[in-house]
Amino acid sequence: MRVALLTTTQHGHLNPYTPVVNALRAAGSAVTLLLLSADGGALDERRRRALGGTPVHAIGQIEMAPWSGDPAKIGPMLESSPVAGLTGEAIRAAAPDFVLVDSLPITASAMAGVQASGVPYGMIWANLGGVCPREHRRGRWPYDEQVGDYLTRHGVLWSTRTHSARSPLLNLMPTIPSLVGGDAVTDDGVQLVGLPGAAGARGDEVAFPGLERIDPGRPLVYVSFGTIFYRRPDLLRTVITAAAATGAQVVAAVGDLAEELALPGDVLTAPYLPQREVLERADVFITHGGYNSVAESIRAATPMLVIPLAVDQPIQAYFVSSAGFGTALEPVGVTERAVADAVTDLLDPARDYRARLRAARPECGDAAVRAAELVIGTIETLQRKGSRDDRAATAR
Repeated sequence: MRVALLTTTQHGHLNPYTPVVNALRAAGSAVTLLLLSADGGALDERRRRALGGTPVHAIGQIEMAPWSGDPAKIGPMLESSPVAGLTGEAIRAAAPDFVLVDSLPITASAMAGVQASGVPYGMIWANLGGVCPREHRRGRWPYDEQVGDYLTRHGVLWSTRTHSARSPLLNLMPTIPSLVGGDAVTDDGVQLVGLPGAAGARGDEVAFPGLERIDPGRPLVYVSFGTIFYRRPDLLRTVITAAAATGAQVVAAVGDLAEELALPGDVLTAPYLPQREVLERADVFITHGGYNSVAESIRAATPMLVIPLAVDQPIQAYFVSSAGFGTALEPVGVTERAVADAVTDLLDPARDYRARLRAARPECGDAAVRAAELVIGTIETLQRKGSRDDRAATAR
């Protein structure tokens, strides 16, 4: 059977979906990656190797800046985008039996193209927005409404309870009950499939010799605001300085800001870090709340201080705090004192953060493998139904 997976070039999407592609291939499916270039992003050679030679169809460009601008411009931008048509062309070229669509607002035009193609499709998420009740989607309302109106006009199902798209066939949320709890909206066909971040090559692995310099006699605090949102030098400096002031050893991913930050001498920095490896050794993770980072921290049983900066990050901050897997600070409330107090609290064994995280480990599973199983099962069901319909038509 033939499967197409549609996503963007962003690390936060390629990291969880590269394993899905490989799990589908391992299960015998022929897979094509339909790829939207976000802000000019492209696949590098390491990522291509991790994808094992999977064919890639470029389906156009998307820009992130409009999603922080005037919300009223989103609807017209989606309507005028060539991405819907380009997606249809790519689907005709790949001729898949099923398309698995990365569900997020910036892929809305591509969703419309998939819907128009007539090929069966399912939704999968790289954040918790697909199960988050609308009351916790603060700050995104005007954008959500524009996307919902656009998708509804193009025949895509829309959940008003979560302000996110839905497939009539398959909706996969890579998360676990311990994280989303009873607040998650799953009674409209969404299935939880475990956490992203299981072992396996993704194409973003790097070496960091500085791990050998970590002082084993001190708590380790890891700081990272991801590959897009890190460029906030004042915020990064405050957070790292405050964490170091607690007496902890600090390791930070700082992109190209190392010289500008002027950090304490024993802080270890790198442009990009082997995050899963660092989290296995860390005692606290200070993060912007990107969902891959949250999922990897849960797998490592590392308590989090989430400082949500944009888009879906407040949703992850809400669920992390509600689950007792960490705490959150609004960016406007970030001071050295507030960060130091939060780190001290997270390091306190009496607060049970790590115990709750360890208790959640049996739920983690392998989201990529489970997603592949459900996609293949859905295709088999559709094919059986198609065969029955053909036989019934012949009999008539």
